[in-house]
Amino acid sequence: MSEEQEHWNELCQGNSKAFEKLYSHFAQDLFRYGYRICTNHELVQDSIQDLFLHLWNKRSELGAVHSPRFYLYRSLRNKLVRSSQSDRFVFSMDGDLSEQWFPAEKDIETNWIMDEHNRIQLSRLHEALLKLPIRQQEVIQLRYYHDFSAEEIGRMMHINQQSVRNLQNRAMQQLRSELPFFPVSLLAIAFYYGF
Repeated sequence: MSEEQEHWNELCQGNSKAFEKLYSHFAQDLFRYGYRICTNHELVQDSIQDLFLHLWNKRSELGAVHSPRFYLYRSLRNKLVRSSQSDRFVFSMDGDLSEQWFPAEKDIETNWIMDEHNRIQLSRLHEALLKLPIRQQEVIQLRYYHDFSAEEIGRMMHINQQSVRNLQNRAMQQLRSELPFFPVSLLAIAFYYGF
């Protein structure tokens, strides 16, 4: 059983420490994902707070879930879609947000980004990502930054797995047509540094 699953089970039994650990573990990534769906960072923050408040208030009724991570991402997505009264997504253009709200630590990736060649490559990737249709951007983010499977992405976005694969394949084809030799690992870094 994974650590997040253990914390979930303990949360269902009323363990406040497990609740705090779940929140600490997921809050930053949920915010980054939520900000891609809705550019209103106050709404994203409020939705995350509401989501965790709901979990705590309904803890005795929650029961087991196969993947707490999936449950949280899907719940946040549904909350934001309902809040906007539309299934149309407005992706953020604010590349500095992640550093503003979540300062990055000095690490290997930071050193990598400091290299001029890599910054140019990352900048080109950002431009290419912005040209993708919004649904393709979302699939790429969920797959390469948040590491969800095609099945999980399909359930989250309310589409079948083949549609997820089609969106992902079209997105990758378009990215490779503009940047023929970019490493796929660069996608995770692009989202981490605020695409």
